[in-house]
Amino acid sequence: MLDNENKNFDETDGALTEKSTEVSEDNFTDIREYSADEHNDVVEEGVPQEENLYTAKTVKKKYSYKKSIAVGLAGIILGGASMGYFLGIGLNASSSLTGTVENIINGDFSFDNIDEENNTEPLAGGDLAPSSSSIANTVKSVENSIVNINIKAQVTGGWFGQTYESEGSGSGIIYKVDGDKVYIVTNNHVVEDATTVSISVTGNEQVNAKLVGKDATADLAVIYVSKSDLEKAGITNIKAAIFGNSDNMLVGENVIAIGNALGRGKTATLGIISAANKTINIDGKKLTMLQTDAAINPGNSGGALVNTNGEVIGINTAKYSSYNNSVEGTGYAIPVTTAKEVINSLVEKGTVDKPYLGISGYTIDENFRRIYNVKEQGVFIGNVESNSAAEKAGLQVSDIITAIDGTPVTKVEELSAQISKHKSGDQIVLTILRNIDQEMTVRATLTNLNEQF
Repeated sequence: MLDNENKNFDETDGALTEKSTEVSEDNFTDIREYSADEHNDVVEEGVPQEENLYTAKTVKKKYSYKKSIAVGLAGIILGGASMGYFLGIGLNASSSLTGTVENIINGDFSFDNIDEENNTEPLAGGDLAPSSSSIANTVKSVENSIVNINIKAQVTGGWFGQTYESEGSGSGIIYKVDGDKVYIVTNNHVVEDATTVSISVTGNEQVNAKLVGKDATADLAVIYVSKSDLEKAGITNIKAAIFGNSDNMLVGENVIAIGNALGRGKTATLGIISAANKTINIDGKKLTMLQTDAAINPGNSGGALVNTNGEVIGINTAKYSSYNNSVEGTGYAIPVTTAKEVINSLVEKGTVDKPYLGISGYTIDENFRRIYNVKEQGVFIGNVESNSAAEKAGLQVSDIITAIDGTPVTKVEELSAQISKHKSGDQIVLTILRNIDQEMTVRATLTNLNEQF
């Protein structure tokens, strides 16, 4: 699945403004003097008309200026006495309460104040209510460890099974720097169909990546780029992300999702942990996830979910959506505690070898024969991938493969089965028909599908 669902996206720049209105004595009178005819919402259904009119009239009733002042002064005196009594109790009970009240009034409240004064341990994962400056600092500390991923893939579709190149985007997290190799973790669904993959740290450069390994059942993959290639592109401050402990996260704690949202470059969204150990089903695979209300959009897949200490505690993977877009704030991330075991295994062992020819083919069945007036049996080549074993062997679009290593093939499935009996690096002999009637043989050296980019 490609994260390229961003074609019909409308952006609207808006600002929320608040009107400030000075109320003078003159316009205050105007506000108070309105009739029942102009404000029918005051009238209650089922109430006799006399009472309705009375209710409306009580709203528009004038108060004398002196009476208003007298009532206001009485309220201030009584309210002040009550507040004084309340604060008196507070001062006797705890000297820290007044400081907390002042922080709330001044807009500078943090749970750090309470923890520090009362010598209590801070909650796991960081503050529950971090300040905007601490959020900005957290994003700044981790953003260069997050990369944009761009992919190209061969897609077959349409009425006649046309093959065309599709582009997609995703995100990745720098996991480890080992010598010249910079290891990056992402989702398997971001790169599984890719023919080429490149990454960017700043959005201004593109550096080609290679596959290390992938695990479809865990929806995780590891790719790598050359550190020297990054330096040639002007990226010298390469830093691996800090991976935390997702088991310590509590429901309600703040988290930040960072990734290549909509393929338009890195963004950060703030939310909380909504649920832990949530089991969901993605493409028939059951995965245990962290749930968050931080915005997870196409392109965020493979990006980081970090706590307020700047530690990666999840790998953003999916969001829940409905046909009428009625569901909001339901995103999911793979907990790093379980992901790290898979990632380390992929870095150490890579992926199982999968021999690969590099063509898209079609079985020549009755419908194909009737539409294209082809009488032969075999596999029609609809596309030859660039720099593949097929291209290097000289195979061309419209060639018809009739046999592999002397074994006849009449279906795509038979060709795939014969190739799977080999391993990458093996040489195979293909019998083909070119221009319908020209029979020839070609030799191709198979490559590994899991190292296709």
